[in-house]
Amino acid sequence: MSSEITYEELATLIKTRAGVAVTVDELADPGCMFLDLGVDSLGVLGVLADVENRYGVSIDSSDLLGRPVAEFLQTVNSSVKAGA
Repeated sequence: MSSEITYEELATLIKTRAGVAVTVDELADPGCMFLDLGVDSLGVLGVLADVENRYGVSIDSSDLLGRPVAEFLQTVNSSVKAGA
């Protein structure tokens, strides 16, 4: 398993956990917000729960909600790499 979550993997997690189909291009847009994609905070928490289970890390969700998707992914990947 890779130690970095890609936009492709994030799109799959969003589809699975939030039931929203998104494209990689939408996610990679620097200003893209989860709410713009139709993913609410519960959907984001579901994605985080999957990441935590898959990678055995604990991520503080309060610091991630309301951030653009690109920042969210960067912070999550930093936590995964650090094994936090």
